[in-house]
This record gives sequence, C-alpha cells and structure tokens, in this order.
Amino acid sequence: MSRALAQDGQYWQNGYQPGGMLTPGAVIASDNDSGFFYYNPALMALHPKTSVSASASVYQYRNLKMKSAVGKGLDLRGRSVRIVPQLVTGTILLNRKNGLTIGYSLVTQPQMNFHATQRQDKQMNVLDDRYSPGAEFYIGQYSVLNNATRTTASIAAAVRLSEHLSAGFMAQAHLRTQDFSESYSTRALINSDTDFLTQPVTAVQYNYELSYWHLGLQFKAGLAYEAGRHHFGLMLSSPLLRIRGRAILSSDLLISNLVQPDGGYTLNALANGRQTKLPVRYRMPLSIGLGYAFDYGRGQFFMAMEHFLKLNTYNIITPRNESFIRPDTGINNTATQELLQFSEERSSVTNIALGWSYILQKSMTLFATFSTDMTFVPDNRSDPTYRGQDPYLLSWNTYNLQLGGNFRRQRLHMRAGILLTYGRTTNYLQPVNFDTPNESNFLLGQPVRTAARYFSAGLMVSYVHNF
Repeated sequence: MSRALAQDGQYWQNGYQPGGMLTPGAVIASDNDSGFFYYNPALMALHPKTSVSASASVYQYRNLKMKSAVGKGLDLRGRSVRIVPQLVTGTILLNRKNGLTIGYSLVTQPQMNFHATQRQDKQMNVLDDRYSPGAEFYIGQYSVLNNATRTTASIAAAVRLSEHLSAGFMAQAHLRTQDFSESYSTRALINSDTDFLTQPVTAVQYNYELSYWHLGLQFKAGLAYEAGRHHFGLMLSSPLLRIRGRAILSSDLLISNLVQPDGGYTLNALANGRQTKLPVRYRMPLSIGLGYAFDYGRGQFFMAMEHFLKLNTYNIITPRNESFIRPDTGINNTATQELLQFSEERSSVTNIALGWSYILQKSMTLFATFSTDMTFVPDNRSDPTYRGQDPYLLSWNTYNLQLGGNFRRQRLHMRAGILLTYGRTTNYLQPVNFDTPNESNFLLGQPVRTAARYFSAGLMVSYVHNF
C-alpha cells in the first residue's frame, strides 16, 4: 500500500518560490507589471493597480521511491494524482500618487502526503544457534505515514518612496498541520523441541503516532528598485513566531523473549502512553532574498537567490514525563521525554533561480525558469547522539523547472504551463533492514545507505483580472 505527495524537507516548493513565473508575483526583483505580490510586497507599488488572481495545479502527478528501503527488493514507494487549488491573491490601489497599495493572499501548500507499508516473510538464521539452531521463521513489517499541509494567509502594504524605489511590508499567518506515524514489528519463532502450536516467539513491536496543528506569525519586508532596463529586489523574512499549537501523541513498545547475546539474559519490556493537549513550537529561520532582472529587446532575464539560516536542534513537541515504561516506578518515567519527543534541526541553505521570458507577440509572453531546492535536513540520523523523531521524508536535493506562457486579452491575463521537479540520492538511510536482523539489533537489522528518487509533473493555470 502506498501513496505520495511530497516536498517537505525543502523551502522552495515548485510554483511558489522566486523562480516561479507561472505564479503571478512569485518573484523578488520584477513582476513584469503583473501588479501582484507573493514574495516581495514592495513590487506592488512600482506598478500599482487593483487586481485579483487565482492559481491552481490543474493536474499533478508525484512519485516518491526509496529503493530497498527496508531490505533488498523491499521498496517504499508512493504515487499520487490530484487537483489542488493553491493560491488566491489580489491588490487594492488606494493612492495612485504615491502608489500606496494593499495586497492579500491565501495559499495552500500540501507538503507531504505519503503512506507506505512493506513486509518480509521468510526463513532466516536470525537467532543464536546456541538456543535456536538453524533458520527461524521470521516476519518483519514496517509502515510509515506522513501528511503535512501549510496554509498561509497574508496581508501586505507597499508605497513608492521615489520614482524608481518602493518599499513593502507583509504579515503572514502560517497554519501547519501534520499527521505522522511510524510502526514496525519483527518476530521470529524460536526453534525448540516443543509442539509447533506452542513454539515460543521472540518479538519486537513499536508504534509512534502524532497529530498536531501549529499557528505562527511571520513578517517580511522588501525593497524594489528600477533603473531603466535594470530591476533589483531585496527581501528579509523574520523567524516564525508562535501563536498557538496543540498535539496528540501516542506510542506503544513491546519486547518479548529477546535473548541478549552479551549478557545472556532474556529481555522483556512493555511501554505505552498517550498524551493530549501538548504545546507545539514549529520554527522557520531568518532568511534574506536578492533578485535581479534585465530587460533586453523583447525579453527579460532574471535571477534570484535566498539564504536561510540554520536552526539548532529543538523540540517541535516535548511530551510530559508521564507513565510510559511499565512498571512506572522508580526512574522509568524520567526517560519519557527523550523517547517520545518530536524534534528537528535544519542546516543553512541557499537556493538560486534563473529565468527567461520573451514577448512573442503583444498578447503572448513565453517564459522558462530553473531553480534549486536544496534540502535543509542534516544527515545525522545515524549519529548516536541524535534523539527524537524526524518529521521529514524527502531529505535530499531537488530541482525545479517551469515552462509556460502568459496570454493577455484587454484586462484578462491567463498563465499556463508545466511544473517539473526531480531529485535523486544514493545516501538514503534505511529506517530498518529486514535482511540483517539479530538479537543485538533488536531484530531490526543494521540500516545501510541506499538510493531514493523523487519526480513530480504538474499543469498549473493562473487567472489574472485587472480592474
């Protein structure tokens, strides 16, 4: 079973980033007189007007595959095809003399929708031959679900400071929701002289489920400058400020008849807990964006970059030290936070975009853009000091391409084109490895690096109306 819709470990999701010419206003330096804002609000005052726009991914196909993710030939793979309305934006001109303009937008970005399961069922030499000689009947099962969506509501204002310079300010409310679960179970029948119906079983089972929402506030300030054929843009985005958030967390752990090879003792353990109304703190770092566009003849070339600062390790959700390990006496409860926390850290990232547009005729403009979407997920899950659940699945670099055109008729603009995203890695770390289970690794195997790839193709249409 599998399904996927993804881009959750990067900042520049295709369609809504400074390399996204298909989306009106998704630029830093020049909007080609569209009058819209999405990234840099200062652009509204350079060509002020009252307008409204709606954009949607009319068709979207996505494929996320982790090859041999839990063992040789045991892939985790998800495909999806869906239609997602994503952007409504508009501007209201208040004062033509100084270009004072108010803008608003509502954006929905499905960042991840992935569910996959995999299973191993075969005879393997899993347990020590000293007490279980020969190959055992072994069953390993793994399941992961990760659904994340961000909705952003923005209000902005811009004013012209001089004939060529404008400034803008934006406030954005971010609502992020995520449903995450991961579970695995491994079992091996211990070979013995007992009747087959009463043969003892070594088992390890684990399940972690989390659902949360988080509302945060972010501010952006921008400058835009035009000098003839040259266009410049500067944008600063604040860290995300927490307003409110709540989470529900539950987890279960069972270890039964697991003989420890070093100590010679048999391990049995039980842990179970559910916590509600947990506070949530989801962070976004400070970022700075720069843009430049150059007009030549009937065309325009533009480039943009945005640098995002790093985030040190922090807890998105910190559970309370309540009952989890049983019996819940002594010091057992002191480990609850460490075992169940939902944490992340982010590396610093710099993304770049290059684009080109050409006026084919008065009513038609063609354009193409390319942009990087570098992952901010550090490669530290194999580090023994790393703790907590990682909220991201797509932890490698991807690259975006847009090809399309703008079709104009009087006050109506229609933008349409294709969105392509691709990324591949050979450094994906398996969550479990059903090829190498034994007692020392709790029947979960020794994870190794393997290949993974992501591909997305979509058709986007934007409708623009100037009043």
